[in-house]
Amino acid sequence: MDPFSNPVGPDGADGVEYPGQTASLEDDQFATVPNRPVRPDPVVIPGPGPFEAFAWLIGVIVVHLVASAIMVVLVAAAVVGISGDQQLVQNPERLQKMINEHIGVVMGGDQVLFVLVVLLAVGLRLAVPFDRSAGPFGRLGNRLGRLRMCPQHLLTIAVIVVPVSVACGQLFVAANRLWRGMLETLPGLPDVPAIQEVNVLATMAEGLSLPGMVFVLAVLPAVGEELVFRGVIGRGLVARGGVVHGIFLTSLLFAMAHINPAHAMSVFPLGVLLHVVHLATRSILAPILLHFLINGWAAVLTKATLSMPNRGIDPALLAGEEVLPWFVLVPASLASFCAVVYFWRSRIEFRVPGDGPISSRNPRDGHVRWWWPAYRSVEVPGGPAEAVRLKPPVELTVALGVGLLCFYVALGWEVSRAAGGG
Repeated sequence: MDPFSNPVGPDGADGVEYPGQTASLEDDQFATVPNRPVRPDPVVIPGPGPFEAFAWLIGVIVVHLVASAIMVVLVAAAVVGISGDQQLVQNPERLQKMINEHIGVVMGGDQVLFVLVVLLAVGLRLAVPFDRSAGPFGRLGNRLGRLRMCPQHLLTIAVIVVPVSVACGQLFVAANRLWRGMLETLPGLPDVPAIQEVNVLATMAEGLSLPGMVFVLAVLPAVGEELVFRGVIGRGLVARGGVVHGIFLTSLLFAMAHINPAHAMSVFPLGVLLHVVHLATRSILAPILLHFLINGWAAVLTKATLSMPNRGIDPALLAGEEVLPWFVLVPASLASFCAVVYFWRSRIEFRVPGDGPISSRNPRDGHVRWWWPAYRSVEVPGGPAEAVRLKPPVELTVALGVGLLCFYVALGWEVSRAAGGG
């Protein structure tokens, strides 16, 4: 990836065009002989493109189906071997009951196999094209995003977990009601259960401990899905189509991977946030962390709701089955939207030494220029460079803070009211 100088600073980065396949520098920047400029080698924009990205989506679905089938066979064989009941596999109802009783093991094994396949596939895909200036692990880390997250980004990730979870969860409630209505109106539609549905989560929670739930629902999906959708698919689509189109297509494929229409609709905005976080921090660990915290929060709430009826507490608020009051939902949505904009406006950019427009008013900074690669990615310059976190507008920071404050106050009041039976 050959960088080129661009006089547009970070505040105008949104207007920079990123060519579709190749990019070159201006001729007069490389004129070594009068009237005989030397053009640089074209920059190859990395993949995957749209067709390969869709193939990755199909691969994700197929791997999950095969892994689930393998785990069902292994669990059934183990149950038959222990009990000696040879009729189990011949009775569909008993077999389904057995799967429900061991759903945690089945899903856990499915996720483990999925992550193993993803690690191999992503490693092989990002190994091309070969770069002699870096070893395989250094090349892989640079293409995935290896910068250390700054404290401001870490803090923002921590405080937006709950409002983002609430906003996406409420979107699922609304979408699921619409989908259930369509199933009743059109019986021919396939009824695909979603992992986000309360009955599926409750079944898992009854058979798994809290650490087991977190491992199956949070750790493994966060690693596997982020490596595929942000690390590989998103890298190619953003590089080829630009930030807006690339994030939209990647998030759409991310939603389609969840199969269930209601679940897909609820995770689409989450995919947008995860991708913006990835590009802004230039670290694959950032979307993995956010994904883990959101799924982990769902696991904690699911376990908590199981014991609430025994203590006389209405679990409807935390179970995600009911629509929350507007004074909780509105600030949650506002904070989630502001978080997307905040991460992008506080993204990490690079300044490199060179002859070009001075990017700082401080004369001690010398002549440095903003590093603009031929395509948007999370990669870092090959030579000396200074990572700079852009300063977001004060109005945006205030809006994010107000949204978060209003949300947590409203949620705390609603939780206390529900716990008191009000």
